[in-house]
Amino acid sequence: MNYSWRENTGYGDWGNTAKIRRIKEKSLEEQKAYIKELWQEDPEKYYEWKEYCMDVGGLPDLFGTPNNPIPIDESKL
Repeated sequence: MNYSWRENTGYGDWGNTAKIRRIKEKSLEEQKAYIKELWQEDPEKYYEWKEYCMDVGGLPDLFGTPNNPIPIDESKL
């Protein structure tokens, strides 16, 4: 898969990866709160990042995969 687009997607190449690492270190409740915070700050960046996560398998337990996404209502986190 070609990920050359990711520099301008979501939080940028390094930012996307850093956010995945940061979330993996948190408890489930902390993960939900952090995801809601990201969504509230900038929904466009958040949704680009969420898609990136699914594409690279970064957080499959939270977001799923492109072929099997997990529906999330960010407003209710």
